[in-house]
Amino acid sequence: MTTPVLALVPAYAPDTAALQATIASLESQDSPVDICVIDDGSPNPVSETLPPRPGLTILRLTPNGGITAALRAGVDHALANGYEFVCRLDVGDNAYPNRVSRQLQYMHQRPQTDLLGAHSRVIDPSGELLFIHGTSGGAEGVQNYLCKNAAFKHSTFFVRLDSLRRFGNYSAGWPVAQDYELALRIARQGGVVDCLDDILIDYVDDPAGLSTRKRNAQLRMRLKAMLAHPAPLEPRWYAGALRTLVTMITPHGLAKHISLASWGAQQAGRTG
Repeated sequence: MTTPVLALVPAYAPDTAALQATIASLESQDSPVDICVIDDGSPNPVSETLPPRPGLTILRLTPNGGITAALRAGVDHALANGYEFVCRLDVGDNAYPNRVSRQLQYMHQRPQTDLLGAHSRVIDPSGELLFIHGTSGGAEGVQNYLCKNAAFKHSTFFVRLDSLRRFGNYSAGWPVAQDYELALRIARQGGVVDCLDDILIDYVDDPAGLSTRKRNAQLRMRLKAMLAHPAPLEPRWYAGALRTLVTMITPHGLAKHISLASWGAQQAGRTG
């Protein structure tokens, strides 16, 4: 271990070019970061196309156990090797050169922060900007937003490992919604979840990606997480649960259109 930060990159049968681009974005950081690719039982081992090198570790899991199992293994590896922080980045997403240094600086300045996100450029596979995703308003704004949905993209997660010792690792009981449940659990149990206004990654919204293919399962798990971590004195919690139920029965294309329209109105309100 040579740095305080370990980047976790879960991968299952990844596109070679996408994986290499993601790793290159982490190796180009202006602050040192070690990288751990968790190969979740890919038919062809990731190490065949991405040989280990200084600062890069490949954990090979067999059999395939899903992204939550991969993330849990990555966190366990970080804990066992004395890191102070872990950050996330999915294959296909790219971190800006100051991503690690900016989040690390913020966490050092605010030692009470347990989990930190950031804003993202959400782009389509061709690189066209779709919208900006993230939550402003500091920890209070994030706490409020978590009543209805994820406050920032999982690829921006930057987590203090002492906080994971306190609140627990990713939970195996929340497949396809493990990031949302972790953030909600920390916030509900008295931790601090915050989000930088800085745009620090490009997040690819791929129609063929996991999030799109497992949309209904994610929505069910999101609702389950809301019910498992309730806030009965907050009207936002009831509104968020209702919103999730409505989204579950709304066609995906229409739901995305509504989301984009909402984002456009928000941006217009900021600049108007």
